[in-house]
Amino acid sequence: MSTGRFRLVPSTLSDPPRPPPTANTTPSYITFQASPAAPTPGSFAHDEVCPKYNHRWNNWAHFEAWLAQEQQEDCVELRLTNTYLGMPVFERGLRYRCSRAGTGGVKEYTKRHPEWERKIPPKRTGCPCTLLVKQYPGVSTILGNYFKEHNHSIGSENLRFMRIPNETREYIAGLVRLRVASDHILQMLHRGAYENDRPSATSTPSRADFIQLRDIRRIEKEIEAEKVRLHPDDGLSTLRWVESLRAKGHLLGFKSKTDPPPAGSNLDRDVFTLMVQTEPDMASARLISGHHESNEPSDPKRVAAETDDLI
Repeated sequence: MSTGRFRLVPSTLSDPPRPPPTANTTPSYITFQASPAAPTPGSFAHDEVCPKYNHRWNNWAHFEAWLAQEQQEDCVELRLTNTYLGMPVFERGLRYRCSRAGTGGVKEYTKRHPEWERKIPPKRTGCPCTLLVKQYPGVSTILGNYFKEHNHSIGSENLRFMRIPNETREYIAGLVRLRVASDHILQMLHRGAYENDRPSATSTPSRADFIQLRDIRRIEKEIEAEKVRLHPDDGLSTLRWVESLRAKGHLLGFKSKTDPPPAGSNLDRDVFTLMVQTEPDMASARLISGHHESNEPSDPKRVAAETDDLI
């Protein structure tokens, strides 16, 4: 096997001529220009240009005036349901929802007859209407997002589902304290006597036109509850109640756990006993005694003595 040898021969071709060197006048550095920092999401600078916030108010007073007018014109209630704190980006956010959206979650009550139709439709409809407003630190402007879609009728048809205004409640409470009959109060409200007392009375339907007798009775119960004042000590509170019953003649018998048992009662010493007879009870007792007269008249002194032993 033969091997060959190779030899490199210099090329006879000449290199092309090179241009003479020249001075470089181009700067040897690169200039960078930083873009302005994007506003922080949720800040005023960000939300101001965000199409989500479709309402703007100069200050909180203007917002409250707008909210009151919006509720009055549409006869709806927008209730505050949530408050969010977001410092330092935003001061706080407030979410309002239509009162007919319903709160409190799903009720555990199961209807026995779901096929029955109610005379008054339910207030809760799951209405999607919402209002979100935001306040920002150092800025008086209020921004808001208002979704004004309701799944129920608005206007006068929605008045009966609204809360009774405080002014009307105070008017009813004043009549109740004057012992005006509930039926008469209802007639006054429905005749417009209450509205005519005010200088701004108009023919526009109001919440008072839809007040029912049960609304007035609910206010009566609230006033009655104001009169009940219990002592922090249950014992003293009970004794005061006993004295009140005794003054009204409704107390049949009372024994605290510290009182000795009446003679012949066979009661234990630590037994608590309270016997009450109200006016309806006394009327029933008189009616029964009238039908079942005893041939042997009772001795008033004996009855009084037995009663004294129990008191």
